[in-house]
Amino acid sequence: MKRNRNILKIVTYSFYIIITFVILIFILYYSKNKEVKFILSSIGIWFCFFLFCVYKICKARKYVGFFEKGIYDAVDFDDMDGFEFEELTCDILVANGFEIAESTQNSGDFGVDVIAQRDGIIYAIQCKRYKGPVGIDAVQQVYAGRDFYECNVAVVLTNSYFSKAAQRLADKIGVVLWDREMFKELL
Repeated sequence: MKRNRNILKIVTYSFYIIITFVILIFILYYSKNKEVKFILSSIGIWFCFFLFCVYKICKARKYVGFFEKGIYDAVDFDDMDGFEFEELTCDILVANGFEIAESTQNSGDFGVDVIAQRDGIIYAIQCKRYKGPVGIDAVQQVYAGRDFYECNVAVVLTNSYFSKAAQRLADKIGVVLWDREMFKELL
């Protein structure tokens, strides 16, 4: 939900910027007064510089995220819904050195909830917020999703633990399992 609101804000602001530029270009094109053209050109240049600075600041803030290591415990995630868990997983990964971590919830995820990149390696991550052990379905889904998204590594991340069958299957097909203990290390 939070990501949808952010996308709506971006689209709205982009619309305002485009309308502003269209009006400026229209006035510049049809204006006969050189002083008006000079003033509007100056305003346009400063406005572009301002937008560039805002873009750089927002991009830098995106990678910092709102997650800070050491302030959460794994118990805090047991009551979240799945979408909140995925969003926070992205921030946790970025705080732990991943350059990029994006949720796939808006694209019909194909068994992958988060795509993350670290040191040139692309990870397909299936997030499972369970109360009981995670079974083989999650392992099978992320294994298929890894190829769909053309990722290098398939990972199942959970706030719980994995069944013996899931562990055996993951060992056999090369899926990495991050259970509650690994999750605590990331926190």
